[in-house]
Amino acid sequence: MIPVRYNLRSLLVRRTTSAMTAMVVALVVMVLFILSGFITGIRSTVMQSAVTGNWIVTSRAADSEASSYISRDQYQIIRSRPQIVTNADGTPLVSPEMITGFYPAPDAPATKVGFTFLRGVRPVAFKVHRDMKIVSGRWPQHDASEMAVGRKLAARYPNLAVGSDMRFGHRLWKIVGIFSDHNSTRESEVWTDLDVLTQDVRYNAGFAVLHVVLKPGSEEAFRQSLTTDARLRLDAISEREFYTRESGFVDQLRVLGLVVAFILGVGSTFGGMNTMYSAVARRTGEIGVLRVLGFSRVDVLLSFLIESALLGVAGGVVGVALGLITAQATGLASQLMSVGSYIFTFRLTPSAFTSALIAGASLGAIGGLLPAWRASRIGVVDSLRAV
Repeated sequence: MIPVRYNLRSLLVRRTTSAMTAMVVALVVMVLFILSGFITGIRSTVMQSAVTGNWIVTSRAADSEASSYISRDQYQIIRSRPQIVTNADGTPLVSPEMITGFYPAPDAPATKVGFTFLRGVRPVAFKVHRDMKIVSGRWPQHDASEMAVGRKLAARYPNLAVGSDMRFGHRLWKIVGIFSDHNSTRESEVWTDLDVLTQDVRYNAGFAVLHVVLKPGSEEAFRQSLTTDARLRLDAISEREFYTRESGFVDQLRVLGLVVAFILGVGSTFGGMNTMYSAVARRTGEIGVLRVLGFSRVDVLLSFLIESALLGVAGGVVGVALGLITAQATGLASQLMSVGSYIFTFRLTPSAFTSALIAGASLGAIGGLLPAWRASRIGVVDSLRAV
C-alpha cells in the first residue's frame, strides 16, 4: 500500500487548490453542524419531559394532551387501580391536569408573541413530576389566583417576573414563582391551581390528561385494564413513548435541512472531483513510477481515494471551526429559541463533531472516487511517456 505521507505531501504541493476545495466542503459541513445543534436542542428539550416510570392516560386515540378529555368518573376509576404507586399517606400518584392556550405577553403584537400553555394541576403533580423545582418564589396555593412560570418562559418574557400581575380569562393573576424541570418543555409553560383554572374557564366536567406513576413491572397489566373495562375509553402510554411521538416534527425539520445540505453537498462533490481530476492529470508520470515500483492498480485507487478523503476531513475540521465561530458570533449558543410552544437552546453533543468529520470525509471520498478510478486505469506505458 502506498504510504499516506505521499498523499499528505501531494496535498501540500497543491496547497491553493487543496485549500479552496476544503473550504467548499467546510461550508457544507458547517450547515450540517449547525443543523445538528438545532435538532439536538429541540429533541433534547422534548425528551427531558419524560420521567422513568411515568405514564400518560388520554382519551381514546387522542394525539396530544390538549385534544384529550377524561371525565371525573374515569379519573376516580383510574385512581383505584392497584398498579399505581401510592405515597406514604396512601394517596395514589395520579395527577389530573387541564391545559389551555396562553399568551405570555397579551399586550404585544401577535406576530411577536409566542404561544404556550397554561397547565392546571393539584399538589400531587409535584410528586408525579419529580424533577420539578422552584428556583424563585413558591408554588401557587390552592384556591388562589396565582401562577408559577417555567424558567425559560420567564427568561424570555420579563413581564412574567415574580410579583407581577397577569390578566388572563376573567381575573387578575399573581406570578408567585419560577420553576425548573431539567430543561424540559414544562419550562416553557405556566402552571396554576387546577380548581381555580376550571372555575375561570367555566369547565369542570373533567380533565385533559392524567399523569400516573406505575409500579415497576405492572405497566402491561395497567394498559390491559383500560381495554377490558367498558367504562373506560382511554389509552395509556409511557411518557417516553408519548414525547418521542411529540418530537416527530423534529424529523421533518431535519429532513428539510438535509435536503438543503444535500444540494450544497452535490456542489462540493463536484468541486472535489475537479480538484482530483486535475491532480491525476498532473501526476500521470508519478502514477507510472508507482506502477513500476510494484504498486498495483488497487494501491493507486486506494491512494487517490485516501488523498481525497483527507481533503474532506480537512474541510470537516474547518467546517466545525466555522460552525462554532458562527454559533458564538450570532449568539446561537446562548440565546433561547422557540418552535411552536417549545422554547429550547442550541445544543452540540460529541456526536455532532463526529458526524461533521464523517460527513467531510465522505464528501471528499465521493468526489475522489471517479478520479481515483481514472488514475488506476492508466496503463504503465502511457504513464511513463509523461515522465
